[in-house]
Amino acid sequence: MITDYNDYLTPYEVAYELSLSLTTIYKLLRSKELPGVKVGRFWRIPKEDLEKLFCG
Repeated sequence: MITDYNDYLTPYEVAYELSLSLTTIYKLLRSKELPGVKVGRFWRIPKEDLEKLFCG
C-alpha cells in the first residue's frame, strides 16, 4: 500500500525523466520490464526501483 506519494512517480514523470514516450512507459509497465504499482486505474513507479534499474 502506498503511504508516501513522494516516493513514487507517475508514468508522465518517468517518461519525461527518461526521454521516452508515454506509450513506451505503459508498455514497459504492462510487460513488467519497468516495476510499477497499479493504484486503482493509475500506475505509480517507485523511485527506489527506478533508481536501481537505471543507476546500478
